[in-house]
Amino acid sequence: MSWIIEESDNASSAINIQGNSVTSCKEGDYGSPIHVLWNEPAEKSGLYYWQIEFSQLDEYGIVSVGLTTQNDFKGGYDLKAMQYNANLTNGIYALVGTFGSSIKQGDTIGILLNLTDSEMKMYLFHNGQPLGLAFHVQAPFTKPLFPASHQLLWKR
Repeated sequence: MSWIIEESDNASSAINIQGNSVTSCKEGDYGSPIHVLWNEPAEKSGLYYWQIEFSQLDEYGIVSVGLTTQNDFKGGYDLKAMQYNANLTNGIYALVGTFGSSIKQGDTIGILLNLTDSEMKMYLFHNGQPLGLAFHVQAPFTKPLFPASHQLLWKR
């Protein structure tokens, strides 16, 4: 499995993917958020766990992680997802204003998904520390679900 870059002119020139690593190739302002999706979906009932390490991050950027569907994986500000970065959002609006701390260089985020036919529960871990239940959605909901990361970098 590997990362997939959103389909946009902005993303293809700003992001490089080699194996399991995603690297920013552009300095300064991206103009809009850039998204990558891990192509290993959760589609059947069961427990799923993904871990994302942020070995390098620009101090002027914002990064979030979460789960999305193939149809909601869109470029720029159009991504819809269950996202975490010191808050919980649906990709557009903040749903919970304070949930853990911001993701920084060296941090590792774990996503545990408990998926059944009747509900999905997404739990988060920040540097190995459990943050708890982040999202609980009752059926019906769209599957499969994919881990995704969102990065926004602005000019210094």
